[in-house]
Amino acid sequence: EICFNPDIPVEDVINRCFSLGLFEYVVPHYIDQELYTPNDPNIGNQYYLTRIKAIQAWDICKGDTNKVTAITDTGFEFNHPDLVNAVKYNYNDTIDGIDNDNDGYTDNFKGWDMGSMDNNPQYDQIGHGIHVSGIAGASADNGFGMAGVGFRGKLLPVKVDNAYGNLIATYEGIVYAADHGADVINCSWGSTFSGTLYGQDIINYATFNCNALVVAACGNANSTSLYYPASYNYVMSVAASDVNDSKWVNSSYNYMVDITAPGKDIYSTWTGASLIVSSGTSMASPVVSGAASLVSSYFPQYNMLQVAERMRVTADI
Repeated sequence: EICFNPDIPVEDVINRCFSLGLFEYVVPHYIDQELYTPNDPNIGNQYYLTRIKAIQAWDICKGDTNKVTAITDTGFEFNHPDLVNAVKYNYNDTIDGIDNDNDGYTDNFKGWDMGSMDNNPQYDQIGHGIHVSGIAGASADNGFGMAGVGFRGKLLPVKVDNAYGNLIATYEGIVYAADHGADVINCSWGSTFSGTLYGQDIINYATFNCNALVVAACGNANSTSLYYPASYNYVMSVAASDVNDSKWVNSSYNYMVDITAPGKDIYSTWTGASLIVSSGTSMASPVVSGAASLVSSYFPQYNMLQVAERMRVTADI
């Protein structure tokens, strides 16, 4: 190992060493850096972060609090330490009984419940949306629980089921999310029956009028049947893989799928302050949504369709 005057270009030092004819090779002594790992104590349970190289991504970019991922689902858990500070709160319309921002939704400070048309998107019957939310955007580096893929990115809770757990306002939820600044709209729901011009028009509106990327689960039927909204044009359709990076046994698959992400045994937030493991393309979709938030933060010049294409063409084959 040779020390030299830092004013001398390293290339010149290498060439002069080679000219002596004494060395088989001469290379700089690069100073390596350890990969960034947040202090969330249960991060070891999140194998999917390793599979998608999230740790390496966080070395480059930890996201942006101005990037918002809307979770259109069965509601949120505001009592969870990993979720309460992950919300993109609307400080233009605090809770005072007045529609201060004149958007037609009074006191939508913490999102909206489209199923009941009120300002409380806290979950009712089904915790599905809680689990989905943590995968995409649980608070990272807060010394508790887990880390969401989007790291610093924020979440917009949009509850789309009614008090009985029926998903009655799904596409209306997409419109609300698009109108309220979501960069990514996660849809861990759908059916084989909803492929209509109405649905495609809503996707077009979110994509082209609002520059939002709709990310959706492709179904859990181990089938090639088209599932919507995942199979609409311009939606990023997500299939699920397992811990071995193989297709999850129940994941559907078809020519409209754009990308596959871990969906088997996914560790994430649950009711109260708990965390559980669950499986499904519903879990794979928010992995991609959180990643889209990161990519958009690192490439702010991209529109959201370009973000989706960047992810698609650079994914492992």
